[in-house]
Amino acid sequence: MSAQTSYSIGIRAALAGLLYAQAPHDIVSRAVETVAGIGFGVAVTRGTDADKQIDLAGSADFLGITIRSLEQEGGEAAAIQWDQYETAGVMREGYIWAVCPAGCVPGNAVKYTDGTGVLDAGAAGAGETQLDGATWETTAAAGELAVIRLETSAVTAGA
Repeated sequence: MSAQTSYSIGIRAALAGLLYAQAPHDIVSRAVETVAGIGFGVAVTRGTDADKQIDLAGSADFLGITIRSLEQEGGEAAAIQWDQYETAGVMREGYIWAVCPAGCVPGNAVKYTDGTGVLDAGAAGAGETQLDGATWETTAAAGELAVIRLETSAVTAGA
């Protein structure tokens, strides 16, 4: 039987799409419609079959943020995703880790880029959608991980 005998001093605190905190989370499962697949920790909308599918986020019918799954682990973190037709977890309410491209501080508004689902801080501009009821909860420099608090008011009614 083997045992780990050494430990890295620089262990990562988190990865995009991991749930944060022992707080209530509302998570649903949906099939991935996007041909190229969908990464972890990005915004998604309802797919063609609104009851059963998700697609990369457009400007309407936001459903939630994709969660990371241990079943998907085993490759390089940047290459891991939900592939087309797989059943993905989508958080509709709770706390989740995500990459913040511009950097953020607690209380910053959350927006996403339409078509890619990339989450960021600040006010939405052209080709972006504001997530009312969502805030960045931790501080991060540009391109680092931070925690998003997603409230049900950010999600489309009837999800």
